[in-house]
Amino acid sequence: MVRKSKFLVLFILLLNKLSFGFTLAILSAGNPVEEYKRYKYLSEYLSKSINEPVELKIIAKVDQLLSLYEKHKIDMSITCPIVYFELKDRGFNIDAVAVIKINGQILESGVIVVRKDSDIKTVKDLRDKRVTLGSSICASNCVMPLYVLSKEGITYEDIPDLWSSGSDKAAILAVIAGLADAAGVKEESALRFIDKGIRILVKSPYVPRYVVNLSKNLPEEKTKKIIQALYHLNDEKTLSELGIDAFVPPPAGLFDILKDYKSILNKYPMLR
Repeated sequence: MVRKSKFLVLFILLLNKLSFGFTLAILSAGNPVEEYKRYKYLSEYLSKSINEPVELKIIAKVDQLLSLYEKHKIDMSITCPIVYFELKDRGFNIDAVAVIKINGQILESGVIVVRKDSDIKTVKDLRDKRVTLGSSICASNCVMPLYVLSKEGITYEDIPDLWSSGSDKAAILAVIAGLADAAGVKEESALRFIDKGIRILVKSPYVPRYVVNLSKNLPEEKTKKIIQALYHLNDEKTLSELGIDAFVPPPAGLFDILKDYKSILNKYPMLR
């Protein structure tokens, strides 16, 4: 009986391995159900391209993503550029093989928004105010708003009430509801609420949108197939469902502005 049980466990583990030979992980931006619907089209497209099943995982938190990488359970992920750096810094054997173009752009800006009726007129007016962010780590809705604050000489001591709301929508709604005086979010997120009682106080420099991270441990032939499949994706229905224009190679120097992201985050330790 014991031998049969052991055999059954081994069989199930083998079956699981065979069922999903490739795992695609998406770091959620706050709406996992919609993200699963969208990226299902990508997983199906990749499955046809490499001729094997592709398991799609929507990951809610960065810590969960890192844990899966530590267990060698992710072959490809789509994250913000800061998480790409975090993965590299932790020694995971990955390459940024593509970035995502949306509305003709591979870059996006972070902004700080306030209520339309707020008396906050400049970044310096944020001293001693309540500030929330759309993320605790990502580029345009965390690092770049903090970059703007740091450039104005505003430190964590000037903003003792600083926190992440977990998503851009939650951060913006906190401002509208009066729970926060300002929010650092993606520009495109702010524009969706611009007629609902907020205004943009300041805009950050542009940074890359999303990065496609591919494991360097994959067989060379599979790696080539995946990269070519990404670059040559031109099916209008798939692109429309994904909400993107294309996957394109990262231009040289694209990530330079973000290389010192840790020095920015370290200036605001209460956020960490």
